[in-house]
Amino acid sequence: MSEKNHPKNGEKNHEKPAGKEAKEDGVTVTRAEYEALKAKAAERDAFYDKYVRAHAEFENVRKRLEKDKNDFVKYANEGMIIEFLPIIDNLEIAEKHIKEAKDFDAVTKGVDMIQSQIQGFLKDIGLERVKTAGEKFDPNMHEAVETEESKDKEDGLISSELKPGYKLNGRLLRPAMVKIVKKI
Repeated sequence: MSEKNHPKNGEKNHEKPAGKEAKEDGVTVTRAEYEALKAKAAERDAFYDKYVRAHAEFENVRKRLEKDKNDFVKYANEGMIIEFLPIIDNLEIAEKHIKEAKDFDAVTKGVDMIQSQIQGFLKDIGLERVKTAGEKFDPNMHEAVETEESKDKEDGLISSELKPGYKLNGRLLRPAMVKIVKKI
């Protein structure tokens, strides 16, 4: 064999074997291996493209849902306000009649009717007053702000309501401020 065919000490043979392709980085692969690598690269590119598209779609959906949520919060009370508008109209009418009123019994009846209309509206949306008069003090529903000493009344009984409390669909919004009895 000639020197061209035999590598010298520490040198590698850089001749292409039959059926093989040499690459610039010195790695030799068969045509089948090269084609398989190209197929894997194309598959990777396709998966990356799908990932990028899916991520973009996700971001679009997230932004759309955020906008929808903000719109929902912004206009959530629209129906309730529409139902409340007739009460506001009646208050404005009452205000005009109060200035011209000579019959205060009629004004009182009108204000009572509006108060009844407001209470009906609040009940329809699930708002109810916390019971206080004659009830036993419940720290979950009531806030004691005053005490009243008594010999003949039961200890912890609510003697009067100073400010009403409210529950919305069974959930406490504001405790009732009450005066309770302290037995002596």
